[in-house]
Amino acid sequence: MTNNIKPTSIFNRIHSLDLLRGFALLGILIMNIVSFSHVGIGYLNPTLGAGLEGYNSILHGFSYLFADMRFMSLFSILFGAGVLLFAENAERKSISAAKYHYKRMALLLIFGLMHAYLIWMGDILVSYAICGSLVFLMRKFKPKTLLILSVVFFIVPPILSLLTYFFTPPEVLAETFAFYNATPAMLEKDIQTMTGSYMEQMPLRIEGAIELQTLLFFIETFWRAMSMMLLGMFLFKTDVLNAKRENGFYKKMIVYGLVIGLTISGIGLFRSYAHNWEGIWVMNVGHHYNYIGSVFVALAYVGIVMLISKAKSLYFFKMRMQAVGRMAFTNYIGTSVICTAIFYGHGLGLYGQFDRLEQWGVILLVWTLILIVSPLILTKFKQGPLEFLWRKLTYL
Repeated sequence: MTNNIKPTSIFNRIHSLDLLRGFALLGILIMNIVSFSHVGIGYLNPTLGAGLEGYNSILHGFSYLFADMRFMSLFSILFGAGVLLFAENAERKSISAAKYHYKRMALLLIFGLMHAYLIWMGDILVSYAICGSLVFLMRKFKPKTLLILSVVFFIVPPILSLLTYFFTPPEVLAETFAFYNATPAMLEKDIQTMTGSYMEQMPLRIEGAIELQTLLFFIETFWRAMSMMLLGMFLFKTDVLNAKRENGFYKKMIVYGLVIGLTISGIGLFRSYAHNWEGIWVMNVGHHYNYIGSVFVALAYVGIVMLISKAKSLYFFKMRMQAVGRMAFTNYIGTSVICTAIFYGHGLGLYGQFDRLEQWGVILLVWTLILIVSPLILTKFKQGPLEFLWRKLTYL
């Protein structure tokens, strides 16, 4: 039976999901470009790396309000919906959903580890493989239960941070978050390392990947990814993600999401400047304004994309964006390969040199390549190369 399993036909795909996935794939580069092109701490402390001088502050503010954590939330939401969709398709074909789901997650874990340790330390696939294995067990819960659990998981990181901020001795806080204020010498060392040979980069890449997959994972990534995946299941079960709700519903999602989300994040941005981006406050208090606000903006984006999906116009745009979404796995890894080739020492070695406007030049270049190449590949093949490999290995 497994030999007869084929990828989902283009006619049977949920095009709204492909469209949203393509939108998320392109958008996530806005936040990842900071880590690709400059010292990693610059993502947390925007005064370092590209900095906040002149127009850099405007571009950072745009990314902070409209991109940071928003597109990662969308990816996680879509991953949760994908878990449900895969299980439903497997059961419809009378094959074991659990067997093949966990095989898929094991393979995703391997892909993620290779991505993190061989290409770019900022990988998210390892986290998705772990969290995807857990949310699968909750796939049959009622929508209300999924939503409640999503909220429960979501509030854990802010609670942990606030407890840390208010109940940890000042000297311990200062020592714990000393990394936030990296010295010029530390920054220069990182730049020299990442502009060195591929093998010279490995120690820093391994160190960063381990930190993201252990400390940061348990403090925030696990809880947020679980929350968003459960939210994705809720939205899929309530027909939000397949563009079946009425237009008025999606318009309310857009208005409420943008007003609430941008207000909360805007307050956080204002207060971060008021605190001069002081590390202890930003990491434990200021960060969570955007942490919370980002979900509302992500839901507004869902509303926007669903309205576009339902519209009878914009056919050319939708077909290209859907192609990007159908090849999201290939495009995600491909983006890392392209960006590391531009910035790291085994490529052009431009790491640490670009300000935020120049980073946007790279973003637009990568977007153009993805939007051109993805449809061309799918005119000849049913899937992208990594999607094909993942499916092939799953059903061996």
